[in-house]
Amino acid sequence: MYFDTMPERSVVSWNAMLSGYAQNGAAQETVRLFSDMLSSGNEPDETTWVTVLSSCSSLGDPCLAKSIVRKLDRMNFRSNYFVKTALLDMHAKCGNLEVAQKIFDQLERDTVSWNSMITGYAQNGESLKAIELFKEMISCKNSKPDEVTMVSVFSACGQLGRLGLGNWAVSILNENNIKLSISGYNSLIFMYLRCGSMEDAGIIFQEMATRDLVSYNTLISGLAAHGHGTESIKMMSKMKEDGIEPDRITYIGVLTACSHAGLLEEGRKVFESIKAPDVDHYACMIDMLGRVGKLEEAMKLIQSMPMEPHAGIYGSLLNATGIHKQVELGEHAAAKLFKVEPHNSGNYVLLSNIYALAGRWKDVDKIRDKMRKQGVKKTTATSWVEHNS
Repeated sequence: MYFDTMPERSVVSWNAMLSGYAQNGAAQETVRLFSDMLSSGNEPDETTWVTVLSSCSSLGDPCLAKSIVRKLDRMNFRSNYFVKTALLDMHAKCGNLEVAQKIFDQLERDTVSWNSMITGYAQNGESLKAIELFKEMISCKNSKPDEVTMVSVFSACGQLGRLGLGNWAVSILNENNIKLSISGYNSLIFMYLRCGSMEDAGIIFQEMATRDLVSYNTLISGLAAHGHGTESIKMMSKMKEDGIEPDRITYIGVLTACSHAGLLEEGRKVFESIKAPDVDHYACMIDMLGRVGKLEEAMKLIQSMPMEPHAGIYGSLLNATGIHKQVELGEHAAAKLFKVEPHNSGNYVLLSNIYALAGRWKDVDKIRDKMRKQGVKKTTATSWVEHNS
């Protein structure tokens, strides 16, 4: 590499290399090269800091972010608007929202800074705050939302599961004539699915001029959640016709859909078509067999697996044994789960319920005693739905 043979390197040459790595998505290499630059005695400038901070944002590592900020403070660097905006974005992406908000409050706000804060809140589960900030943004005259804004807002609406709010966000999209890329459309499909509107998700999918792997996988996952097994298989066939090869996520979605719809033979064909099924594909197939009462076959499949089964597999088996009243097999599955998940109360409760259904009350008491001794407490379940939105 020419850079390595240079007798002297200026800040310009360092910046060129840093930008090259950053623009090609090599964030770790950018940070490593930045350390080399500091060791060489070269002083970073505004361009250096913006590049490095942007790379830290993409990594989302809070410890790394703190380390970079310490370096910035030690050098007493006077940050300009672009460095401050990059700092804001890094803190927001790393989940340090309080610091990000303080920087945001001191900045002259533009679309980029609004997007950083809205995205930060949306990505860190603060969906209501993201929506609140978005409402502030659209009330300002000097900043207009763009596709980046809308993708974060769709994500926040999806997390909240509020269809009315999602439709309002789409109306803002249309009012501002914001054109969506494939990624934007994918986020919109995801939002509608999370809000429970399979119909709207399907309409958006059909409207897309071009679709990618994520488009298909997102819709197939939605079909799976709603138990549309036949439609998910048709969708996988359609994606192949479009020249897009299914990946592991596609197969998980289709197998899950078949499982929820009780389509054992169709699901079996899909499973057998996978060249190298992984542990999650096996988990889907075992869940499918368990749901239709094929517990012995499920057990044989577990024993034939070329890899170690994870907790999800034994969890599916335990759940199926409860439905089909197979106590001995349930005990076997529970014993495996108690080893890998000793503090998961759900497994104890499932086995206790299996014993109760079989009238084995002494065994029910033994499970309760075991939970007490191991300090396992039953988790209280909660749920909520949107009403009249």
